[in-house]
Amino acid sequence: MSFFSKKNDEIDYERLRSDLMDEYGAQAVTITGALGYCDMCDAQKADKEELVKMAEREGFNLKKYRK
Repeated sequence: MSFFSKKNDEIDYERLRSDLMDEYGAQAVTITGALGYCDMCDAQKADKEELVKMAEREGFNLKKYRK
C-alpha cells in the first residue's frame, strides 16, 4: 500500500518538494551528475502523487512531512 493512498492532504508537499530537490541537487554534485540534475528538475514540476513516489524511492520518512 502506497503512502499516497492514505490521507494525502495532510502532507506538506512544498517542504517535501524542497527536500527532494536538495537531495537530487546533492546527488548531481557528488554521485550521479547529470542524472541527479534531471531528477531535481523532475521534482520541481512533479504533481503530488509523483512527489510521494519519488520520496518513497529515495527512502524518505514521509511521516515527518505530515502537517
